[in-house]
Amino acid sequence: MQTDPIADFLTRLRNAAAAKHQRVDVPVSKLKTEIARILKEEGYISTYKLVDENKTRKMLRVFLKYTPDRRSVITGLKRISRPGARAYAFRVRARARISERPIFAPWWAGWASAL
Repeated sequence: MQTDPIADFLTRLRNAAAAKHQRVDVPVSKLKTEIARILKEEGYISTYKLVDENKTRKMLRVFLKYTPDRRSVITGLKRISRPGARAYAFRVRARARISERPIFAPWWAGWASAL
């Protein structure tokens, strides 16, 4: 039973990169597709596409990116906000302007504010 599909997706990417695979297939969802789009825009993967291997299940095929000397572009991949420990991003109000840099804090820290 898969309880955390995002962690599963990231683990599959990490394992495929460590094993020097060219591609990895994961069950498709809108959220995973958006994560793959962001990874492509940021330059961490080559590309991705939806494939129909069989009639019952669509898969998201992610093509990994490597340097010319065959080292993975993805060196470390870690999920910050997990189902058991949520982390949220807040904008900080600093003297009549809002900072554009997000601050990550655990849920129990409340709203962050600057002096």
